[in-house]
Amino acid sequence: MGKAVTVRGKTVEEAVEAALEILGLELQDVRIHVSRTADTGTSPGALRFAEVVVTPVQYKMPDALEWNGEPPSTGIRIISGRVEVRSGDSGGQLSIEAGQGVQVIVNGQKTEGTAPVSERDAVYIRTIDELTRAQLSITIREHGALASLSVIPGRKLTRSVKDAPFTRHLKAEADEFQETVNDLSQQMIRDACDQLGITAVLDKRVLWESCETDVPYEAIIARGIFPKPGLDGDVEIQIDMDGKSLTEYDKVDYREKPVVQLVEEGQLVAAVLPPIPGQPGMDVFGNIIPAEDGKAANIRLGRNVTRTGSHIFAACAGKLLIDRENGSISIDIADTLTMQEVDLASGNVRFDGDVAVRGSVSQGCVVEAAGRIEIGRDVRKAEVKAEKAVHIGGHVSSSRIAAGQQMTDDRVYAESLRSILPMLGTMGDLTKAAAVLRQSSAAAINGGELKKILRVLLGDRYPLFRDRLQSFLTLKSDNASEEWGDLQTTLYNFFINTMHAGIKEGNEFLALIESAERLYEMFQPDPVCQAAELTLSYAVNSMLCCSGAIRITGQGLAQCEVHAKTDIISDGVCRGGELTGERSVSIRECGSKRGVPTVIRTNAHGSIVIGIAHPETILYVGEQSYRVTELQLGITAKMEDGVLRIR
Repeated sequence: MGKAVTVRGKTVEEAVEAALEILGLELQDVRIHVSRTADTGTSPGALRFAEVVVTPVQYKMPDALEWNGEPPSTGIRIISGRVEVRSGDSGGQLSIEAGQGVQVIVNGQKTEGTAPVSERDAVYIRTIDELTRAQLSITIREHGALASLSVIPGRKLTRSVKDAPFTRHLKAEADEFQETVNDLSQQMIRDACDQLGITAVLDKRVLWESCETDVPYEAIIARGIFPKPGLDGDVEIQIDMDGKSLTEYDKVDYREKPVVQLVEEGQLVAAVLPPIPGQPGMDVFGNIIPAEDGKAANIRLGRNVTRTGSHIFAACAGKLLIDRENGSISIDIADTLTMQEVDLASGNVRFDGDVAVRGSVSQGCVVEAAGRIEIGRDVRKAEVKAEKAVHIGGHVSSSRIAAGQQMTDDRVYAESLRSILPMLGTMGDLTKAAAVLRQSSAAAINGGELKKILRVLLGDRYPLFRDRLQSFLTLKSDNASEEWGDLQTTLYNFFINTMHAGIKEGNEFLALIESAERLYEMFQPDPVCQAAELTLSYAVNSMLCCSGAIRITGQGLAQCEVHAKTDIISDGVCRGGELTGERSVSIRECGSKRGVPTVIRTNAHGSIVIGIAHPETILYVGEQSYRVTELQLGITAKMEDGVLRIR
């Protein structure tokens, strides 16, 4: 082989012709290697020349074949890239065929397909190397806000002729060596972006990585500014559901946790928020990308709400209901609150309307309503108050139920004190009478002696007084006046505590009575109040109070404190406790066979009717009483001409 020359040209063919002219050889006398193909680039003036390496190939045909021993084989073979043809004496036609990536030149002519050859022919083989350039593409995305660069590296394929043994028909084949090449430059990528009109700053990291990669590569080469869509109009709830903040030392009553949004009449419940316009962006070409503006809120005003400007008010007290569906916002105020259960999870319920509880009211909970309260099941150690009516479908145990006037705790104390004030007044008169009989002052009677005098003078009426007193003493409240506690303590020590006299002398006892009367006058319940109704099935160890009538529809009552401004009607059995119906009391069965004391009261103009009265049932009409000592059927008690008549 001769010395190789490297030549560049606008095309591969032009470079090869220039090399052959330099060497003064024909095509069949050289071996050609293409180092780089030509390319005009992606922008005007970006011309790249083709480059070829041309190497002369010289063959020395032997004048005579030399061999030792047996004659050489006949046929065609390839050895070290050279074709050797031997016809021999056997005759027959020899042929050669070019394989993939190989050119066969016979007598200076490139062959196609199978070509016959003989020893007289000059046969040469030339391999064809291939070079594929790296490819790039730029894609505009997201409405022009992003430019994405994709790179596929190029390929360099180098071939060398395979040796082949003698054969009558030879197919020239080549070994292939393939390598990945990336001939991209950052300037080529920048030129491509310029041709597209991209003005955004190109990512330098992507530029570098795309020119160094030897695998397919894709990344964002340029970024614009994305538009920011506007915000739709909305409503902002103006009700504070969190309440006041607590310190670590504060006690938390989780029953007071609000679970429903309750509002008052005229209260601001929501503010209308206007839509916010969008902010336009810019694409990679420097053009404005318009932004979508927010839309005004589609607000539907439902029941009991009014709107003034951008504010929404409650037209009545109730439960705030907000429904967001299909892009619209509905606002309603429900004047009836419906709940499944009232327990620790729901919290206490205080509602300026009607309340319906489908289930039960659990221990320690409070249900208060300005209208009616309907409870489907039981009330256990709870408190229920309503101004119009209370209806309980299940049992009531150890609870306080009030229907009608919502009395304060002070008025509850006064209402309970009212039942013992007449007896205290009588005791005051007896104290004064005892002082007169002794021809001394009340101050001369010490407390212990006064206790004995009152018990003796009151006789059978004294145990009844103590029973009424016990009901008053059991009342407890953190919201009532402290004077009630002082009064309870003094009355307990004087009448109940056997180890303490309670008062020192008679005048102190008379002052105690005056103090009780003063407290009653200060906090006594309003005599004119709205009539209400209380209906329940069964109650035990509970306090029931109603400004109208109380109706017991089921089993009855056991050890309950009951007070109705009008009537008490019981279809069941009432055992123990004290029942007061200021207008009338009607009970199917009262007391028990074991003689449980049961007190039934009405005022001087009222009446008491009992179907079955057991012993120890005590009837009061005004201040006159009647004790049942044996089982009686069909009792009617009523005042006639100032005298209690029992029929």
